[in-house]
Amino acid sequence: MPLRAPLVIAVVATPQEHPKVPVQEQIITAGCVAHGLVNAAFALGLGAVWRSGEFSYDPWVLQGLGLAEGEQLVGYIYLGTPEVAPRIPAPRDLSGQVSHWSGPA
Repeated sequence: MPLRAPLVIAVVATPQEHPKVPVQEQIITAGCVAHGLVNAAFALGLGAVWRSGEFSYDPWVLQGLGLAEGEQLVGYIYLGTPEVAPRIPAPRDLSGQVSHWSGPA
């Protein structure tokens, strides 16, 4: 599967105990990095897909990538030249999913 794209980036979270930044936030931040990589690729005209799946958790794969104890693979970013133009999603009505909060009563 890694041969599906000319470049695959493994995004790894390396959480550390910190008095002000919980481990969960550190892992979420690594996810934000992955999302940013995908957006940057699209901005440059590249194709990008963020994948995870069973190989993100396989001990043999994680060892092969050199992950240390406590590190977590957030996913793989597949990068390359798109074969087809990106699909533009149809507009959706989000009014039923969004609410307005005017502050405390």
